[in-house]
Amino acid sequence: MDATMPRTKAQGMTRIELYVPTALFSEAEELAEFEGWKLSELHRVFWENGFGIYVERSNKRMINKRLREKISPDVANQGEEE
Repeated sequence: MDATMPRTKAQGMTRIELYVPTALFSEAEELAEFEGWKLSELHRVFWENGFGIYVERSNKRMINKRLREKISPDVANQGEEE
């Protein structure tokens, strides 16, 4: 399988290149082949799951910051001014 995003004629799509460790990608290719996925499906899984984790962590940080601000605004803003 090719390590770059597959070419597509779909409109409204953005090409993104990702760099992952070769061993991890090899394992992912094996799993995709076993599951009968196309390469584009494998890339979509990586992208969506990675983005989902980012959003979840971002939301947790935002909530944590808001809770700290309720306790003490000075404590919550430490490190942001540096």
